[in-house]
Amino acid sequence: MQKRLFFGIGMDDDTRAHIGQWLVDSVSASKANTQPNNWHLTLAFLAMVEESQVAELCDFASSLSVPKFTLTFGDYGYWQHNGIFYLKPEQKPQALLDLANPLRAFGEKCDLYHNPHPFSPHITLFRNCKPEPTIDKPIAPFSLTVKKFYLYHSHRNENGLIYEPIASFFLS
Repeated sequence: MQKRLFFGIGMDDDTRAHIGQWLVDSVSASKANTQPNNWHLTLAFLAMVEESQVAELCDFASSLSVPKFTLTFGDYGYWQHNGIFYLKPEQKPQALLDLANPLRAFGEKCDLYHNPHPFSPHITLFRNCKPEPTIDKPIAPFSLTVKKFYLYHSHRNENGLIYEPIASFFLS
């Protein structure tokens, strides 16, 4: 059996509340935002993965030795071609790259997904949203301390799209 998987960094409740309040107070869009429970920063998209490959992915993720780090978000952006409106970190700390790059490379080595785009860390808030949302005022910057990351299973149920963490990995 195959599952649609990706490695990512989750958001805590305070972070989701901060982003959600900004969307309510300061952002006007032609459609509803993505589900707050699904907000995350993708490290490596893996696409469809055989159940038999999950243990190997988890073993590799567990073997990475990356220190905890902090991401500060205060910037947003919009990709016109796919209507994605997102928050992006103000910097890409080396630890973030030291986490994402090997995970992406391992996914390619396992012939799961060959990403055509360079790593562009972001939190997707709207997708297929045209025209670009209107921003009344920028988001008050916030920080996210990254102590662990997850292997997520992306699937649909009666509530829509769900990103379910199926494994977690602590940073050193």
